[in-house]
Amino acid sequence: MKHVILNLLTLLLVGAAYANPDPAPATAAKTASTVSANAGTVRFQFSNARAKDSVLIIFDKYNRTGAGVVYQVFATDSTHGITIPAVPAGKYYVTILCKGVNRDRIEKLVTIKAKKHEKVRVELQAAEVYSKDEVVIPAFNPSFSDLAILRSK
Repeated sequence: MKHVILNLLTLLLVGAAYANPDPAPATAAKTASTVSANAGTVRFQFSNARAKDSVLIIFDKYNRTGAGVVYQVFATDSTHGITIPAVPAGKYYVTILCKGVNRDRIEKLVTIKAKKHEKVRVELQAAEVYSKDEVVIPAFNPSFSDLAILRSK
């Protein structure tokens, strides 16, 4: 028992002697202020949008050093737009995937500057809400005398 206690005490002293007196790691508040100081805001404004949609937005760095810097699903607001705050400054390939009524996939090149507000306009293709109650099938009465196989020349 004496040897075990002596070994543990020796390990504790050796560990304390080799410990680095580095400063404490940065707190979350310090990191957040650093990120927000070098970040900008982006607003994606959708045209031809008829209803609130879910939109998946993926930011990939232009120099291919960071994939999926922002990878999140957003809902459009009442003016058919999405505002993304605190995006790190830089040049990005942005992939926009609409997941609601519109099923568009758009890729754009966006440059974000620190402490600036960037507005990107996105053109969507026309889309309508499908409802099986609103489908009208017109009446069709085929005339068998108009068939090509019955016509003789």
